[in-house]
Amino acid sequence: MAYSLGLGDQQVSLRLLSRSDYASLLRFEVENRAWFESHINPREAEFYAVDGVKNHIEECLSQYQRKVMLPMLITHETGEIIGRINLTNINSVLSEAYLGYRMSEKFTGRGIAKRAVEQMIQLAKELNLHTLMAFASIGNRASQTVLARNGFVEMKTHENFAEVLGCSVDCIEYLKTIE
Repeated sequence: MAYSLGLGDQQVSLRLLSRSDYASLLRFEVENRAWFESHINPREAEFYAVDGVKNHIEECLSQYQRKVMLPMLITHETGEIIGRINLTNINSVLSEAYLGYRMSEKFTGRGIAKRAVEQMIQLAKELNLHTLMAFASIGNRASQTVLARNGFVEMKTHENFAEVLGCSVDCIEYLKTIE
């Protein structure tokens, strides 16, 4: 399962996470740790080791097998992981799921996240999902823009939703109805 994101001269793809990705995923997460933690809740320290990432991948693939998660990687033509995007808490009875993503700092501002979200909306449609939900912190204008440009609508603000750099952060809940 791989999809080109069609970004002109940028050869960027979306593909399913696999067990063989542990080394490149660990590198991606370590290199971008400070960047991610400036926007979202930090991962547990144990995550940032080979066994931690392997366990994470196993959990993601287990959830994928149970059809409650779609764990995808955003990769550059060089094979480098430049982002992650997932559907989580997939509920086939309610036809809904949560969308979450994270991009490498050096690949932001290029339209990659926008295109990856577009592709995930199409995959959600193929899974017969009708509603996607997502969250973006009040201070993360880039994520807010990506969601808005993909038809997500602000629903409400959740106070003290996350902790970033030791401070409580409010987040906006977004909703996308898939036609």
